[in-house]
Amino acid sequence: MKNLILKLLAILFLIPTLFSCASKDRVKIGISFGPMHERWEKDRDYLMESLESKGAKVLFREANNDEKAQNEQFLDLVKSKVDVIIIVPLNSKSAASLVQHAKKNGIKVIAYDRMILNCDLDYYVSFDNIKVGELQAEYLTRIAPKGNYAVLGGDLNDYNSTFLRLGQMNVLQPLITRQDIKIVLDKNIDNWSADVAYGVLHDYLNTSSGLDAVIASNDQIAEGVCRALEEKGLCGKVLVSGQDAETDACKRIVEGKQTMTVYKYIESLSAAAANIAISLAGDNTLPYSQTTINNGKIMVPAIQLPNVIAVNKENMRMTVIADGYLDDKVIFGNENN
Repeated sequence: MKNLILKLLAILFLIPTLFSCASKDRVKIGISFGPMHERWEKDRDYLMESLESKGAKVLFREANNDEKAQNEQFLDLVKSKVDVIIIVPLNSKSAASLVQHAKKNGIKVIAYDRMILNCDLDYYVSFDNIKVGELQAEYLTRIAPKGNYAVLGGDLNDYNSTFLRLGQMNVLQPLITRQDIKIVLDKNIDNWSADVAYGVLHDYLNTSSGLDAVIASNDQIAEGVCRALEEKGLCGKVLVSGQDAETDACKRIVEGKQTMTVYKYIESLSAAAANIAISLAGDNTLPYSQTTINNGKIMVPAIQLPNVIAVNKENMRMTVIADGYLDDKVIFGNENN
């Protein structure tokens, strides 16, 4: 009995120590988001939920498309002595200095859905953006295999714009070579801005005609494109692609204003990023070691998820709505299709 009491007392004595160690050893993950609109809000929520479910303490910073603010917030995360930083950079080139600063302070860095160039990046987690570009071009060219096309790419500071363009041109170039398709407008859109896209297409339509399709690289760009087309009475007549399956884009698809968007299974991306972050923080063997990508300095371990699908009015209920990503009543309203 005496030995049993002594053992119980020893356990009770150790409990505060165990909790103290657990608290001290809790993984601390910093998240730095440069852009912020509907798509990134979903990433934020999925990512934080996934990390917190694994017991991590999460410090989230959002720069609202302000590069200077993102730089300051990133440095603040470094000062907070997080174990790992997951970053969506506004500028794929200048963010290299942030990565190098973190590395000097013993902090590992994951580029989330946007590659960072010329630095010692620990991991890159994204979708297969070449495939996304191919889906956009394939969908429109199946409907309009001949005609005049505009290609509105993303911000050149985002390296995803390069991947998307590779995918788009994989499909378009053979048709261009055969002279079935003519590229009449080719612009990259600063900050993926709807207003910039509107201005570019508005100016083009004021001086030119005969446009059959616009490969808009995401739904923000598609919004500006549809606005410009509507002013000229061309909305629904000119094909328009998109990406991200944003609420307004899916509404435009139902209304016949936008042709398609690309839905990406963001929850799977955030789960992969969370698992990698926890592994990096604990110096464990990295999961999901699919491939490596050259960022100009090193071959970065990477995962590029293939979980992307073209979405139109016909399959919307089977995709974004069935997954709970968007709400049926919000997208279709009182329509009973």
